[in-house]
Amino acid sequence: MSLNPSKSRKNNEIDRIEQHYLVGREKEIAFFQSRLTEQFPQEKIINLYGTGGIGKSYLLDEFRRLTDRAGHRFLSIDCRILRTPNDLCLQLLRLLCYPTQTIEQEADAARLTEICLLALAESAELGKTILAMDTFENSGELEQWLREAFFPFLDPRILTILSGRFPLGGLWFSSPAWRQWIHRISLSDLDYPSVRVYLERSGIKQEIAVQDMWAKTKGHPLTLSLLAAAALANASPKDLFMGDNAVFSHVVAVWFKEVPDIGMKELVEAAAILRVFNQELLAHVLNKEVPSEEFRRLCQYSFVQRVDRGWVLHDLLREAVQDEVRLRVPDFYETLWKRCVLYYYNKLRSSVRKRTMSWENAEWFYYIGNQLIQSLFYQQSIQHHFEPLTLANWADAEHYIEQRYLHVKEYSVQRIHPVTKEIFNYRYTVEDSLNGLKHIHLEELYALDPNCVKLARDAGGNLCGLFVIISINAHTIGYLQTHSLSAAYFSSLPESKLNELKVPGNQRSGYFVKTLDVSNPSDEAMMQASGIAFITHMLSAGFVVSAPPPHPLPRDILLSLGCQIPDVVHYDYDDATPTPYYVIDTRGNKLQDYLKQMITAIGLAEEIEETSLPQHSLTIREREVVDLLIKGCSNAEIADRLFLSETTVKKHVSHILKKLNIKNRVHLIRQYTERAKN
Repeated sequence: MSLNPSKSRKNNEIDRIEQHYLVGREKEIAFFQSRLTEQFPQEKIINLYGTGGIGKSYLLDEFRRLTDRAGHRFLSIDCRILRTPNDLCLQLLRLLCYPTQTIEQEADAARLTEICLLALAESAELGKTILAMDTFENSGELEQWLREAFFPFLDPRILTILSGRFPLGGLWFSSPAWRQWIHRISLSDLDYPSVRVYLERSGIKQEIAVQDMWAKTKGHPLTLSLLAAAALANASPKDLFMGDNAVFSHVVAVWFKEVPDIGMKELVEAAAILRVFNQELLAHVLNKEVPSEEFRRLCQYSFVQRVDRGWVLHDLLREAVQDEVRLRVPDFYETLWKRCVLYYYNKLRSSVRKRTMSWENAEWFYYIGNQLIQSLFYQQSIQHHFEPLTLANWADAEHYIEQRYLHVKEYSVQRIHPVTKEIFNYRYTVEDSLNGLKHIHLEELYALDPNCVKLARDAGGNLCGLFVIISINAHTIGYLQTHSLSAAYFSSLPESKLNELKVPGNQRSGYFVKTLDVSNPSDEAMMQASGIAFITHMLSAGFVVSAPPPHPLPRDILLSLGCQIPDVVHYDYDDATPTPYYVIDTRGNKLQDYLKQMITAIGLAEEIEETSLPQHSLTIREREVVDLLIKGCSNAEIADRLFLSETTVKKHVSHILKKLNIKNRVHLIRQYTERAKN
């Protein structure tokens, strides 16, 4: 008995320390506290879910502490130790201090379930009772029993928490009744302020060290905890490097518990080379068909997320697997990387007439961008969206500008390249920070073109940037020739050049980027939003003129993207500093020259010549069809040889011509024949 007080004190001390290091979960904690006060909660199940190492069990511990502090009962179950309904019932009865010795040999599962439900009801009668089941993804067949034979008969005063890697789906959400009972809480990575607080509490306060930890961990809680411990334990750079490797190997192993199949691991490795992937692109980089069932399995892993244009791996896992593949099989890695580059190269080249492939512009630069571009815009798959200025969000735009002036301060922009570890460091003064809002008048711009002002919002819907990108046409050219930031450049153009730009008002000959203002240039999400906005407009427009403030960061970014500096300057930011323009012109055949310039810069010019026809963008089946077409086979003959219907062959031929930007099968055969001769 004398040991109990000591044990209690140790537990209290551990709880105090654990609580001290819990950061970034204020919203989830507030929600749980609100449910603690409800006697009959309408939502009877909290579904807490997130990928491996995201901190689910850590948060459950905090829920337990809050429950204990309120004088209630918290019953914690680890689903990994359960095999049958009897296992669960006996475990719950032990936690409720029920005398289980007389019933442990009970053969009747229904009777044991009844006893357990009655004991839980008695607990609820005495006070609030929380039933928490962790690692719910391991519940197996027990899940169906819980849904059909246990939860429907559970005392309505009991709040249940089901915590696991995956959200409840299937029958849980096909039933309207269950949907009303379940509240989902998705745990995501910690944001930068939370990472900073955690590291400061751990004794790591240097700015460059915090930036380094943020770049390495992406806010993944388990990795952050292990890496911070390794940094504090290892003194020498060599030991720290070995510590980092051990940490990432451990974290990848945690995730890969979901992927026991070797074939599926190959898919994960290929997906890691890509930023955004889909079934067609995976088949292309692997140079083989990816069965639909395998692709569906891949997309169901907890570390895979659906985005607008496909799917992405968790950023940390993607980088860790990339590094591992690059070291283990460098030739294989380079082959996949080259296929990705050439895939988007040909996508962009074939879009010269359409000018509609803006999202693929951004994807291409993920592979071919220099270290600065990759460090600034592609270290995390951050979600943000843009919306045009309207009367509905006008007040938001005005409030954004007002707050920018009220809370302006200096900012330090630091990035570390994840592979080379090169450090990029820029500083924004107060004046630098506000330059982006000079000469921005909402009423004037809205009257010119309601669509030229875009508001950028982060994943939480918060306004984080204001962009002004003006379409160049006959309607706007007068404004561009007479207003600050644009007048010096457009007034310098000869009449012949101006006439080329004066397309009808419902069209555009290019864009003038007046500002890409963000409230905090040191914030990764905001910086990425502005960079991706420029890149997506850049090649689709054909002609872009930008007039950024005179600061090294936008200069380095725009030059890295291949922009040219014309012999024109303006003084519109402070009436004293000569400020250059940045221009990119990919109209007509210039797009091909630009793409070749960027490809040559990364040493892939020979590969481009070898793939002058973008056959690699075709599926394996489409390549088989092309081979037979070149041999002179008819649709019926191709159908017979490939065991397809003639209708399917016609669809394949149509897709092939569209992908290769070729008018008809005669031109296709001619181009491939000429290529074979050369």
